[in-house]
Amino acid sequence: MSALLKELLSPIRAAFFPDRCALCHRVIPKDTKVCKTCRKTAPVIRGNACHLCAMPEKECTCKKHSRYYTALTAPFIYKDVLKTGIHYWKYKNYTVSTSFFAEMIASSVKENFSDVTLDYITFVPQTEKEMAEKGYNQTELLADALGEKLELPVATLLVKLYETNRQHDTELLFKSGNVAGVFDCVQTEKIKGKNILLIDDIKTSGNTLNECSKMLSLYDAENVYCAVIATTNLRRN
Repeated sequence: MSALLKELLSPIRAAFFPDRCALCHRVIPKDTKVCKTCRKTAPVIRGNACHLCAMPEKECTCKKHSRYYTALTAPFIYKDVLKTGIHYWKYKNYTVSTSFFAEMIASSVKENFSDVTLDYITFVPQTEKEMAEKGYNQTELLADALGEKLELPVATLLVKLYETNRQHDTELLFKSGNVAGVFDCVQTEKIKGKNILLIDDIKTSGNTLNECSKMLSLYDAENVYCAVIATTNLRRN
């Protein structure tokens, strides 16, 4: 399509498919990602944060329990308008928000892992059935976008072997068991001795990140660093 034709069609596209805020989903001016209200009110994590749960230190309740990953970072707390934005992105196929979320994660990684030389970005996988139902893995899309912003290679290093209940819908007591033993590693030659950045969308209990990090560690990753869009202060059993 020529540049002239795109320009002529732009008003028509805007009328039928207007740009929407990545968080509240309201219509916004063209070529913006977040509305003015959300820029002011989004629960951004500022100041010192716990290196294991990524919550602000004054709100941290994780008690620094040991993890298989070295550190976790996140730009947002999972509450208020962040829940709306992630819901549209994750369940309503509003994948255009991927760029904004990746941009925010990239800033968080640069700020908190500035002293780390990362070798690969990887992501929490889905089963073939999950992929078939949705048509894509939103966490893989996020990793790909982040790879471009951080200029790092993205590699599929994990596979999900079994179907599980959604962690979001699983009671806290059973979250750990729900993901135990369901992941394995592939392309293992890319793991040994490397610093891996593992991407997921939300950190709630932390069990999914921890289980994936355990498998990467078993295949001799030097360190596993984690990054998510948003985190909570839900304790991991």
